[in-house]
Amino acid sequence: MTERIREVILSEFQQRPIAASTLTIQPGPHSLVGIHTNMFVDATEQVFDMELLGQNLRIVATPTEFEWFYGDGASFGPSPVPGGPLPEDRWGEQTPTSHVFTDTGDYAVSVTTYFSGEYSVNGGPTIPIDGRASVSTPAQTVSIWRSESRNVADDCIGNPSGFGC
Repeated sequence: MTERIREVILSEFQQRPIAASTLTIQPGPHSLVGIHTNMFVDATEQVFDMELLGQNLRIVATPTEFEWFYGDGASFGPSPVPGGPLPEDRWGEQTPTSHVFTDTGDYAVSVTTYFSGEYSVNGGPTIPIDGRASVSTPAQTVSIWRSESRNVADDCIGNPSGFGC
C-alpha cells in the first residue's frame, strides 16, 4: 500500500502546473558570432496544496538542475547552475551558461528545469519524493550576426561608390 501511495504522490507531483523558469539572453535578442552570449534563468520554488486520498497534501517543488539547449545542436547540463546576469559593460565575457555561436542565423534557445519535490501529509514532516519533474521554457530566438569594421578615407559625398555608400 505504501508503494502505491508513493506512486500516486509522484504522479501528482509530475502533473502539477509547475511554472517554467524565465529565460534571459544577454545581449538579446541579437548577439555576434564568436562572442560569449550569456544566458540565465530565474527559477523559483513552488508550493501546491491539495486533497489526495482524503488527506491534506502539500507538495513543494524546488528547482535543482538546468539543461540548456542552444539551438545549434549544442547543449549544457544538467547542471545545478542557473546562470546569472552580467552588467552591460561585461557582455561578451564567458559565464558557466554562456555559449559561443560559430555561424550567423536565428537560433531557438531553451532550458529544461528539473524540480525535486517533497511532500507533507496533514502538516506532518516533509518527505522527499522519489523522482523529479521537468519543465521546459518556451524557446526564445536569438539572432546571431557577423560584424565587420573597415577604415575608410572619405565619406559618401566625396566618394559615392566607396565602402558603405
